[in-house]
Amino acid sequence: MENNSKRKNKTAKKDNKQMIWSIKILVLSFALSMLFGILSELLLSETGIIMAIFIIVIFVSLSIITDMIGVATTAANAQPFRAMASKKVRGAKEALKLLSKADRVSSICCDVIGDVCGILSGAAGASIVVKIAIESNSALSIIVASLISAVVASLTIFGKSICKKYAIDKSGPIVLFVGKLISCFVPNPNKHKPKKNTDIKVSQSNDADIKNNVTSNADIK
Repeated sequence: MENNSKRKNKTAKKDNKQMIWSIKILVLSFALSMLFGILSELLLSETGIIMAIFIIVIFVSLSIITDMIGVATTAANAQPFRAMASKKVRGAKEALKLLSKADRVSSICCDVIGDVCGILSGAAGASIVVKIAIESNSALSIIVASLISAVVASLTIFGKSICKKYAIDKSGPIVLFVGKLISCFVPNPNKHKPKKNTDIKVSQSNDADIKNNVTSNADIK
């Protein structure tokens, strides 16, 4: 009976943690959608079609890169990073932290950032469609607008399909690279520690040896 109650408590705790994490993901995705949406609207409302295309490229690239990082985190093996961390390789500790929470990292990269950027790139493509439709009422404008939407969607899917294969094959180097980037923003506690002045100790020991040799020679005489 006690074992069953303990198991129920553990499963209840896991369910509560999962629910809390899901709520955090909901808030984070909403905040990022609002932030990116406002920025894209401000930029797209004051710029032309060329700037809108540039914004689409940024969102599509960010969606593909974050999706690749999420896949690499779930596919990478932690054992080589433990060996690198023992040798104090830069970024290895941060990479281990990412791998210890691979499910959350994948959820943030693939689901939150990746999907939000995909939605916003589609919204930016829609704004181009509206601008083309306003500037021209011909049938050609409808074809061009549909072509733009199709290109944005196909490029996003194509890029993710290629990068997923690359992320699985090169998961280790990708995670290590991300760990090195994170280490640039993490303070190093050993950085400001004073270095041991080994040169002074060596010189002092050499002086002591010379004095001992001199005294020993004097005694011999």
